[in-house]
Amino acid sequence: MLLEHGTYSENITLWKQVKRWLLCCILSLTCISGRLYAQYYPAPAPVAANQLHTLSTRLKTTRNAHERIQTLNALCNLYHNLPYKNPADLTLAEQYAKQALAEGTRINDQAGMSEALLLLGQLYYFSDALDSFEQLPGKANDSTRAKLFLQLSFYIWGRDAKDKTQDYLRSNDYARKAAAITERLGLKDLTLMAARNIAINNLYLKKPDAEADVLKIIATYKRTGYKKLQYIYYPLTCYFDFVRQTDKSYYYSEAAVTAVDATRDTLSAGDIYIEKSVLAYRREKYEEAINACKQALKYYEHQPSIYYVSSPMVHEIISAAYNKMGKKTEATNYILNALHQYPPRGTQDSITYLYRLGNAFREEKAFDKSETYFKQLYAISSRLHKDEDYANISLGHVYLDAGEFEKARHYLYKGLSLVKPEENTAGLRYLHYMIYLADSATQHYLTAIEHLNKSNDQAAAEARLEQDKVVRQMEVAYKAREKEQELKLKNQNIIFLQRQAQAQKEKLKQSEKIGLLTAGALVLALAIMVLLFFFYRQKQKSSREMTHKNQQLQKLVSEKEWLLKEVHHRVKNNLHTIFCLLESQARTATPEARNALEKSTHRIYAMSLFHQKVYQSGNIQQVDFGNYMREFLLFLQEGFDLETRNIRVTHEMTSISLPLNLAMPLALIANEALTNAAKYAFEGRSSGEINLSLHPHEQAYKMTISDDGIGITHPGSSDRQSLGMELMHGLCADIGAAINFEVNNGTRINIAFNAG
Repeated sequence: MLLEHGTYSENITLWKQVKRWLLCCILSLTCISGRLYAQYYPAPAPVAANQLHTLSTRLKTTRNAHERIQTLNALCNLYHNLPYKNPADLTLAEQYAKQALAEGTRINDQAGMSEALLLLGQLYYFSDALDSFEQLPGKANDSTRAKLFLQLSFYIWGRDAKDKTQDYLRSNDYARKAAAITERLGLKDLTLMAARNIAINNLYLKKPDAEADVLKIIATYKRTGYKKLQYIYYPLTCYFDFVRQTDKSYYYSEAAVTAVDATRDTLSAGDIYIEKSVLAYRREKYEEAINACKQALKYYEHQPSIYYVSSPMVHEIISAAYNKMGKKTEATNYILNALHQYPPRGTQDSITYLYRLGNAFREEKAFDKSETYFKQLYAISSRLHKDEDYANISLGHVYLDAGEFEKARHYLYKGLSLVKPEENTAGLRYLHYMIYLADSATQHYLTAIEHLNKSNDQAAAEARLEQDKVVRQMEVAYKAREKEQELKLKNQNIIFLQRQAQAQKEKLKQSEKIGLLTAGALVLALAIMVLLFFFYRQKQKSSREMTHKNQQLQKLVSEKEWLLKEVHHRVKNNLHTIFCLLESQARTATPEARNALEKSTHRIYAMSLFHQKVYQSGNIQQVDFGNYMREFLLFLQEGFDLETRNIRVTHEMTSISLPLNLAMPLALIANEALTNAAKYAFEGRSSGEINLSLHPHEQAYKMTISDDGIGITHPGSSDRQSLGMELMHGLCADIGAAINFEVNNGTRINIAFNAG
């Protein structure tokens, strides 16, 4: 079994930093505020650095006390949220917040006081001033006190401490205090935030139902329409990475990145990408780890969080990844440039830089430089009694690689005495292996074999632990499913009982409503009956009046119709008298005069017959034109003695009722055409036929008068016919009818008219 050169120090150093980081990383909300309700913890919205001049000017010029307090808080916010965390800036921020709190207290500006207290909470979180932090809730009103309790819950949960179990319990206490207030005030978002804190703490406390509780909270957030689930997925990523459940950690890491992209909320994006880089480093995807870190730095340039542009932890990951890729010089140069550009702000920054520089130079076999940095680290650790185990082990590792085995044994054994086995079993295995190498080189073979066996035993134990962990996970998953089914059944029963109770309440309400509606309906029905009776009386009165008026109108209409019929009757009689006079005159007249008188008598008879049909019909507005023409044809046949002349008269007519203003002109047109045919069409002929047809044609009617006589040479060529032709053309024009003449083995006259 060979030890990869440099593996122990890199792993143990990075593991130590990542351990500290994982305990704190969830609190990346230092500057994520204002928009923070239902995210991590409540805090004021961040103020951009470009507002410094405006705010400084306003602070000097404003005379309004409330505006001055707002400006002081804004300046505190601005200095606190600067990308580079300079201690002087944080000190100035604290001064502004305390001044705002004092002036707000003096004039009782509750809004200004609340904002100042929340800002101080963030500042005390960064400076690890827990005692000062815990004094703040006593100065706040209820809603602000609840928010401060939530801040404290996050701070205690994420801080670096020896006994984290007590911290998780204490964090839960503050979350419960916050929930007691928010439930009373009806602040549902903050109540859910407190429940989330408790569920995450319970994960670290290894409570059996903790993971199921977290999933329920995620479901609740989704049900309420909350989209920014990266603030839930991120702490789960950190937890599952902490307990080395890589598959779940990777799943929630990708889910957090997806949520950032979907919501475009980048407030915690830097920390999410840092965790993504740590996971990539663990999977030996070093290029991916570097890219994720650089992506995080881009976000930190605009929005710092638990880490920021100048944070050594971020640059340590990049340098360590370069080293793992074999780019040892690049790894060293990168961390040196970071040290030059971002000097350490305090002891913890110095420790981080010294770890990375010592390991970087050791990897380059520059053991003198590596020893120098690790001795500085050793001095700080010994003075502060902090991380002494890692300082000793790192020095031992350098001496082991440099071949100074006695020195290596001294520091490795000292480091072994300080290591807590439960903290890092993998690191302990590597430590035993390094001691085995040092003992072997110094001929301490018995202890060398002992430590080699311990290293192997540790490896076997790790394998067994991994198997046991898988079994426990399966058991937990099974119990969780059972519990989930049990809870589901209980929830169903509760829902059923709630629905039953709700149904009973609804039934009672419905009964009350029905009673009220019934009473209202009775009153309404009575009112409607009164109105209906009133309307009925009015309607009866109106109906009687209407009936009387209708009777009068009907009487007037009947009288009018009777008068019209009487008029038509008198017109018919007068025309008939004229007809008789003309007929008598024709008997003694010259042939030419007789011819003219006969034409007139036929025209007068046509009109007389028309008026007769009108007053004989029940409808004085229209006349049955087919019936009229059939009777007129009989008159024509008798008047011209057509049977004796062997001239047959036929007709094909559709029954059609026409208005008087159309029927009269058509009757005169037909009279002219038929009279001309009877008198002139069969000169020199011993027989013939005259036909009258009336039938629908397309969307109108067509009347045709035809004969098989000698035909008309030209429709207007004969003097004896010219007056009749003009009369037909004129009448057709009056009624909008079309007339045409066809001469082919006789004469055919077509009249097309619209009955509408």
